Amino acid sequence: MRQVRGLFITGTDTGVGKTVVACALAAWGRHHGLDIGVMKPVATGGRFLANGTAGRWVSPDAKRLASAAGVDDPWPLMNPVCFKEPLAPWTAARRARAPIRLDAVLDAFHTLRTRHRFLIVEGVGGLCVPLGPRATVADLAKQLGLPLVLVARPALGTLNHTLLTLACARQRGLRVAGLILNSASPPPRAPMARLAERTNPQILARMGRVPLLGQLPFLPALDRGSRRAGGESRVLSRWLERHLNPRFLDELTD
Repeated sequence: MRQVRGLFITGTDTGVGKTVVACALAAWGRHHGLDIGVMKPVATGGRFLANGTAGRWVSPDAKRLASAAGVDDPWPLMNPVCFKEPLAPWTAARRARAPIRLDAVLDAFHTLRTRHRFLIVEGVGGLCVPLGPRATVADLAKQLGLPLVLVARPALGTLNHTLLTLACARQRGLRVAGLILNSASPPPRAPMARLAERTNPQILARMGRVPLLGQLPFLPALDRGSRRAGGESRVLSRWLERHLNPRFLDELTD
């Protein structure tokens, strides 16, 4: 089988901006000639996508990833597990009486590997989020074998969350490619909050012992016209290129 490279995008928490970072990486790769595939292996809060007399639940995050990458792989490959209710995955699975089958997720992943040269895989929640009674997102990441990119907030409180996540990754034998700090909300007004955002990156780079790949500023919502014209992909690509370590981006195309 040909060699396929990729990244597993995880976060310190829900809402830190994993999806926008994953989309930006996919968009950047697309606009720089990479054969990009995308995957949201497990998701909740899906929307029903009708297909003739049948249909399935599909994650809005997965749809956004596919749009950013400009791909149209089948949804069972890009988003093999999706539940309607916006709950933790194991809770949603129990309520739907549909256990999450990691073997099915792995089958979809291996099929995508035959279709693309580089895969962007976005996790759900953080590494310790349960997918079942004996499996977590960390277990899934380990089986996929892709290096992690950790997305975290730069704000006050991020030190503990981020360092704990990095410790978990090391304990599980996961390789961390680097850390991206993403401002998922507008800049704070309080002076001490601004000071925390200026000083946290240096502390994390020193104590986390992983490369700090960049600090992404808040990205205001794109207007509908940009989305219809495919402008979101270009905006995300430029946003990433302006604020991420160019050496890291160059390595993606090697």
